Amino acid sequence: MTTVSTGPASELAAPSSGALRKTKWSVIWLLTLTIFSALTVGGILAPLQEAAKADLGLDDLQLGLIVGVAGAIPATLLAMPIAWLVDHGTRTRILIVLASMWALGAIGMAFVDNFYALFAARLVSGIGAGTAFPVLISLLADVCVPERRGRSMLVVSIGAWAGAGASFAIGGTLFGYLEANPLTMFPDMAPWRQTHLLVGLGSALCVLPLFLMREPRRHEVGNTNPSVKAALRAFWRQKAFLGPLFVGNFAGGLAEGAAAIWMGSVLIRQYNQTPGQFGVWVGVVIVVSGLLGSVIGGFAADAGQKLKMRGGILLPALIATALSIPASLYPVMPTVSGFAWVLFFLLIGGSIVGLVNNAAIAVLIPNEERALCLAALKIVGTIVGGPIAAVIIGWVSSVISGPGSLGVALAWLGVLTGIISLIGFWIAMANAPAPPGSLEALAETAPDGGKEGVHD
Repeated sequence: MTTVSTGPASELAAPSSGALRKTKWSVIWLLTLTIFSALTVGGILAPLQEAAKADLGLDDLQLGLIVGVAGAIPATLLAMPIAWLVDHGTRTRILIVLASMWALGAIGMAFVDNFYALFAARLVSGIGAGTAFPVLISLLADVCVPERRGRSMLVVSIGAWAGAGASFAIGGTLFGYLEANPLTMFPDMAPWRQTHLLVGLGSALCVLPLFLMREPRRHEVGNTNPSVKAALRAFWRQKAFLGPLFVGNFAGGLAEGAAAIWMGSVLIRQYNQTPGQFGVWVGVVIVVSGLLGSVIGGFAADAGQKLKMRGGILLPALIATALSIPASLYPVMPTVSGFAWVLFFLLIGGSIVGLVNNAAIAVLIPNEERALCLAALKIVGTIVGGPIAAVIIGWVSSVISGPGSLGVALAWLGVLTGIISLIGFWIAMANAPAPPGSLEALAETAPDGGKEGVHD
């Protein structure tokens, strides 16, 4: 069926988007470099946290607060205010401020002398790195035509995964090099501090090209803006679907977040690896698993939509979660190679689940309600994958005695939360709404419940 629009809105939409503007690939590559810098700085402490712990005399709980809570607080509290600024302010200036903050935070971590100073420096870095993504996406949308937006997003996505992997590869390699070749300017500075100093200075250099970027004109601005109260009511109406979906995401995020925070410590404590030894291969595992999982998840979500079953789009998430449960045993594998391969499959499963979750909301939730749902999903993932996972594992590992306590805690958490996540996705599938605008959705919302005019 063809829908014909009339009136001023259709007149404005008539010109081809390609006639309005060209894709500015130079800006897209600059945004890719920026997200690479953000995620490299955001994760640079992970492979070096054992060295920082020993240098500052921290315990596991304090370390968990630094790597988990300090990085997650800004993204949780400031996500909505910064999103509002993105919609109403000059985005290039906002991005310059945020990029400067994560660079300064990384440099500051090189000079801290206690737990509180390290927490504060990590907090400053997290304000920038943890809140920049909405700014980048908003700018990206206005420098490319809609027909090429998918390809543009793929480039930025590659930059994001590359940054996450580079935090281990660059951090571990630099740490190993600086142990043997300290900086002549700071010969007495610990290698983990020197690594943060060099990475911070490098990210500061990446800020300079941002001053050359002009604020792009905004396109595709909508005229409707539902009130927050109306959006929350619509959100509540979908509680039978969104509640279990968020539980599945909540539980799954615990295992994945704990892996990101603690795998470096496990490799050092239980496998006698050094950051210089594991930095590169862990970085490769993160990048390849993220890209492979995203590709699989994208095609699987599209295939799931075509299934003649309720909530079929979530079936790939259900299968990936089931396969991820045994992969949660990566920290108790007897060899380093076993650790690497099992971790690889765990991260692939997490990538598939994350992409399918976002796709399910984009397909099954009406347009005017999607932003709230996606923001809530992001906040849940940030809280779970950061402070909650860090504190739980830090506490459990301090209670369990023995050299393998950290790995045992991670394995048990992964298995238990995987089972909870599996149940959540199963219930979400059973309660999934019909896609907006479909005949089934129209029948469900009809005054008579859709009983008339619908064939059996």
